[in-house]
Amino acid sequence: MIDDLLDIAHDLAQREKGKPRQASLRRAASTAYYAVFHALAGLCADELVGWKKPWSIFSPVYRSLDHNEARRLFERARTSKSYGAEVEKIGSSFLRLQQAREEADYDPEPFRYGRDDTLKLVEEARETVAAIKSLEAETRLLLAAHLVTKRRRNAIADAGRN
Repeated sequence: MIDDLLDIAHDLAQREKGKPRQASLRRAASTAYYAVFHALAGLCADELVGWKKPWSIFSPVYRSLDHNEARRLFERARTSKSYGAEVEKIGSSFLRLQQAREEADYDPEPFRYGRDDTLKLVEEARETVAAIKSLEAETRLLLAAHLVTKRRRNAIADAGRN
């Protein structure tokens, strides 16, 4: 599904031959973000319960990823350095793509991204999905646990103590 979302986003950004329609560019940017979001949701569910578990077990963990909580975690990751450079890079891309998605989906003003910029967002999403897939096992598990669990204390600082 994730690769399909990226392909659809690319196709939408190139849909019209001349000047692209706002709706095409907006949907492309939004779809690119959702490819990354689903890659993260899949990482969480796969790491915490595994793809081979019944849907009744897998789906609740997959669906537990929250847009705002992910944003907050990646904002903290930029300053804490506890997750490492790869997660910091993934987080920066996630934040850029989420901002573009929010503009695309909710802002009534003309979309500020033209075709070339939208295609760059799609490529960034593709690279981010690849980076998520290539994370080391321990980092994948740490990120998954922190993305879907509620923190009662400074979990990032605690992660560095282990």
